Amino acid sequence: MNATYHYRECGLPNVHLTNGYREVATPYGKGFSIEAVEDLHTTLALSLVEEKPSLTGPEARFIRKLLELTQAQLAELLGIDDQSVRRWEKLEHVPKQADHAIRLVFRDLTGQSTKPLADIVRQIGTLGVREPRTIRYHHNPTSSPPWRPDLKGKFRRISG
Repeated sequence: MNATYHYRECGLPNVHLTNGYREVATPYGKGFSIEAVEDLHTTLALSLVEEKPSLTGPEARFIRKLLELTQAQLAELLGIDDQSVRRWEKLEHVPKQADHAIRLVFRDLTGQSTKPLADIVRQIGTLGVREPRTIRYHHNPTSSPPWRPDLKGKFRRISG
């Protein structure tokens, strides 16, 4: 399968799947079924937390929803007003302190991380803001986790 599926349903504008999806007929027309979608969402969030130099509002919202937190619950965890969380999720770039806090909450609540915290904080502090990139994800049902970033296309622009 050479074509990729632009996976907009996750709420992120830049996720393309190289495989692990199939077209299905629904009563409403053509639809797509995603293999191991929960694992895909966890992989997406982990990539955002550990690889992305700065989070956008939609990325912060994606992570919060993956953690099954309301805006009010995240605000309570962080000791802030829930209006702040609402505002962050509408911004093009989340403020640096909020960015750090969201990453820490993800690490704390999921226990998932492949990088030391100091490396992530250093990465956020030194890389600055980059323009959005398309990220391709590849599904291999025999691996753990079954979804992984396609290293050839990771954080690389795709024309078209």
